[in-house]
Amino acid sequence: MSESALGGRLLPKYVHLDMKGGPPTLSYLLTLLPMFKEWGTTGLVVEWEDMFPWSGSLSMLARPGHYTLGMVGELLRAAEQHKLEVVPLVQTFGHMEFVLKHEQFKHLREMEMFPNSMMPVAVDSEERGVRVLVTEMVRQVVAAHPSLTTIHIGCDEVWCLGQSGLTRQHLETRGRSVIDVFLEHTAMVATAARQMRTGVKVLVWDDMMRTASVEQLLEAGLDKLVQPVIWSYGQVLAFPPGMLERYQSVWGEGNIWGGSAWRGATGSNMQATTIRHHLDNHLAWLSVLQEMPDLAGIVLTGWARYDHYATLCELLPVSLPSLRCCLAVFSSHGWTPDSHKQCSASLSLQENLMLEPYMFLTGDEPEHPTFPGSNVYSMVLAYVRLAAQFNDIMNSPARATWLNQWQVERGFLNPLQVQVTMHELALIGSRLKALSKSMEKELTDLLHDFTADEWVHTNITPKTMEIDQLVSRVRQQLKLD
Repeated sequence: MSESALGGRLLPKYVHLDMKGGPPTLSYLLTLLPMFKEWGTTGLVVEWEDMFPWSGSLSMLARPGHYTLGMVGELLRAAEQHKLEVVPLVQTFGHMEFVLKHEQFKHLREMEMFPNSMMPVAVDSEERGVRVLVTEMVRQVVAAHPSLTTIHIGCDEVWCLGQSGLTRQHLETRGRSVIDVFLEHTAMVATAARQMRTGVKVLVWDDMMRTASVEQLLEAGLDKLVQPVIWSYGQVLAFPPGMLERYQSVWGEGNIWGGSAWRGATGSNMQATTIRHHLDNHLAWLSVLQEMPDLAGIVLTGWARYDHYATLCELLPVSLPSLRCCLAVFSSHGWTPDSHKQCSASLSLQENLMLEPYMFLTGDEPEHPTFPGSNVYSMVLAYVRLAAQFNDIMNSPARATWLNQWQVERGFLNPLQVQVTMHELALIGSRLKALSKSMEKELTDLLHDFTADEWVHTNITPKTMEIDQLVSRVRQQLKLD
């Protein structure tokens, strides 16, 4: 079955770019646009976060090295040339760490200790300024996108909502539920966006309203204000009983979106992308599309971090083969040996693309693909193999038997037994250091110098330091220096 068999139309497919971790340099991003279009992408959902050129009262939200307004404009013009719609995503309730970490906005936290979620507009006041903050955030984003037709206002995972004394008191005295105040806040943000740009579509993640009744959704006016994006990133999609039916009765099938994942959904600190998992996720979404062929579109999410403070997930170039395969699932309405072969060939591979990188840590190195950023893909796979070798040695019976901490500290060492381990560790250390230099240059060119610094010093440097310290201490104890 071809994609056009989905209700007699092509499914709109929007690729999510998460800028809060490893954001691409503008030059690199521009090289990806024609490839995205060739692979079947309709548009981009750009989660700007702290890479947006926030200004005025919000200027502190922009990180050092952020994009400029000129860069945003250049991206929008290039996307238009390639007939790719750009949908900005701005978080306005949950995942607000990049805002609420700042002293000026700490008072807007739902829980004083936690910067993840802001208090709902239900407990707002002139002194607090919830409405003022989110309205200004939306205003700046809308202003930077002159041709805007759709905006995404986030609102997922509003953890701790209803737990502050202020919100609890409001719920108790007004006889309201957490869902009620969530829907009210979402409606406020959506209304503000629609007032700024006539006819704009407002998307919102759906997870916080999955148990809302039809009556609650209608009473909040969300049927006319937003379009929900139902997200599920597992190999099996799980939704509360009756949820899809409730959503369809409120919005109609043509105003509901799906949310899949091509990156950053298999673990919070993964370096390589397990493509098989993401393929299974998209295959699961095909079954939903059979039931709901008029779905408004699907957002293929690619998460760079699990939150603002989390370590990096897989880097963008490492995950692009996964995106290629996931888009192919929709274009061919399935995944077959032929699909695998075609995707591999489009990445200049003679052999089939490896779908499970963590299952091939020994043996011959995999063939190197060719696409913008493919050097980083190959380097990260080399790192994953070296990291596995490092972990094998550091957790080996040989280390525990002849090189444990007590033995090294006291010099109680048998040279016959430790020499092989020392040689292997030194070899891994030298390879990691060489890889570190190459990675630093490539990542600086493609994903900014701050990404190079974070990735190298999170993943490689701790291992080379541990190797150097152990080798040096053993050599001292054995008087080899």
